[in-house]
Amino acid sequence: MRFTLAFLLMFVSLFANEARTFVDISGKSITLPEPITRIYGSAPPISFMIYVIDDAPLIGVNFPQTNQDNANGDTFLSKHFMSLPILGGWHGNNTPNLEAIIAAKPDVIITWDTPLLNEKTAKDIARINIPALKVNIDDSRNYPEVFRYLGKVMHKEERANALASMAQTYLDELKTFVASVPLSERTKVYYAEGSFGLQTECDVSFHSEPLMLAGGNLVHKCVQNSVIGMQEVSFEQVLSYEPEVIIVQSPAFYKTIFEDKKWALLKAVQAKHVYLIPKSPFNWTDRPPSFMRIIGAHWIASKLYPTRYPYKIQEKVRAFYQLFFGVSLSDKELKTYFDL
Repeated sequence: MRFTLAFLLMFVSLFANEARTFVDISGKSITLPEPITRIYGSAPPISFMIYVIDDAPLIGVNFPQTNQDNANGDTFLSKHFMSLPILGGWHGNNTPNLEAIIAAKPDVIITWDTPLLNEKTAKDIARINIPALKVNIDDSRNYPEVFRYLGKVMHKEERANALASMAQTYLDELKTFVASVPLSERTKVYYAEGSFGLQTECDVSFHSEPLMLAGGNLVHKCVQNSVIGMQEVSFEQVLSYEPEVIIVQSPAFYKTIFEDKKWALLKAVQAKHVYLIPKSPFNWTDRPPSFMRIIGAHWIASKLYPTRYPYKIQEKVRAFYQLFFGVSLSDKELKTYFDL
């Protein structure tokens, strides 16, 4: 009997090491195998989070790293990440390659909890029968908690806690700073997207959130109603908004805005208060809307309030890149990659 009891205890112990149960943002309990060595992120913001915690378990990426919205991956990112197969994902108008995902045999899929994607993602996940955990990063203030959560899933608590701590500090600094700027003195900002600068985002949108975190008075007032965003506007609308600062996504548009007689009618252009969003190695604000918007919001705040912003943005960027990417940036690199 003692032998039987000992055997049962050993069996229970082994089983406990072979599985763990997590509760995701939806309150659903998910049992995961142990050890977890293969992870797939359902969308770029999730994959990027996994990367900075530990890229070794990643089995694929959602789109090519070299693209119009992200740059210099070969300089900042690991060879492993840059060589991963493209499996697609649930983001924008994109769809994943379900057969390729099944063939890659992930232990778990981490999915992006956002109302505009949840239904489609849930249907596909149910079809392939792979454990999935849902996390919510539509609100950047959730990033510290999500980093810690993923750290537990990945057995990388120390690393994830360090990332979460810096993210929380940077967010708290922004909150305190923005609270010091009276609403009546908030800078009017236009978020210019597209090759002609005539696509933008609603002020109530996860796409424009970093501009709001930075204390900007986003001039295009509406509520996001699609995953992609990219609201079409006319130049006459932009002119009527009278923005004091323009934040630009497209390098092509940025090259032409100061030479265009029409755009020269705007005071923001006349004053050269027009700024191109950095994109190395991931976009600092959007496309995709990743954890990079934490440093991106600081950068925007430094542009919206150059005499009020209480930090040296170069120091904030250096510290961020050292922790998140393990990169020590020189003055020359700050200028080359981020125009700082």
